[in-house]
Amino acid sequence: MENTIDLIIGGVDISEFVESENYSVKKIWKTSEPFTAYDGSPVSKKLGWNYSIKADLENIPDGLMRDLTRALDNDSITVIFTDPHSESGETSDTFRRNGTTGGSVACGLDDGLYWNVSISLNSEFHTISEEGGSGGSSGGL
Repeated sequence: MENTIDLIIGGVDISEFVESENYSVKKIWKTSEPFTAYDGSPVSKKLGWNYSIKADLENIPDGLMRDLTRALDNDSITVIFTDPHSESGETSDTFRRNGTTGGSVACGLDDGLYWNVSISLNSEFHTISEEGGSGGSSGGL
């Protein structure tokens, strides 16, 4: 079966190495403090969102792993990814490297030629007034 997940990090296409059973994308909404509506129900206003991506990659060749490492070694990284919850399927967003939003990369050399990698990325925060999912006020890798 052909892999239907796209994952391109900083221009490095690692789609074919993604384990589909260990791939997840979440759109995380931030809301205001809840208040009580006239009918007694709690109400919160949506302020914005960010994406969280987690993926396990297997058998990445050493040369491609070097390219991926260089791509991740930037303050701002464009990531194109499959969002299984979106009607369009493919999404692009900017991820930044800083300590406030988290994110991690763990890897181990499999047999001296190939790498196994677990990756966790958090995108920039997008305010609700932004359109198209680009731009934002903060973010992390």
